[in-house]
Amino acid sequence: MTLSIALRRRLAPLLVAALATLSACRSSADLVTHTSALAPRALTPRVSVVQTGNSAVITLALDARGDVGTLGSFTGRFTYDPAVLTFVEEVPLTDGTLRASNPALGTIRFAGAARAGVNIAQLASYRFTVLNASKLADLRFELDEVHDIGRANLATYVRHGDGTTVFK
Repeated sequence: MTLSIALRRRLAPLLVAALATLSACRSSADLVTHTSALAPRALTPRVSVVQTGNSAVITLALDARGDVGTLGSFTGRFTYDPAVLTFVEEVPLTDGTLRASNPALGTIRFAGAARAGVNIAQLASYRFTVLNASKLADLRFELDEVHDIGRANLATYVRHGDGTTVFK
């Protein structure tokens, strides 16, 4: 059974429209976005302060932009004014990262590493007694070394910039 040429001509636009509709109705989960590959690579140190009364928990984190890979290890320094804060203790984090901290008056040297990758939202966390809350913004977090899980040096992507402190 063959279709007449006239019938084919009438059905062709309908078939094209149906195929176009079906191809447009795919799940958004099937779409792949490569925006991170286009963004400039950057690791920016961030300080988060959660103050309750005269106690504060300060968390050191990284803001990652672009494809910087998975952080494997880091060393850094956190400096503060001892007239503003008194170090109390390191806050334990249970994310599988091996950490070491060396607190001294006004400075904490710290390092961490994890074979499966470090949680950049919590590189380290410390509890302090607040002596002068009006000066809490004068905190400084710097990374000295940072590597991905394949041991590639990521130091060229570190942006110490504005030393942003986030108060919660």
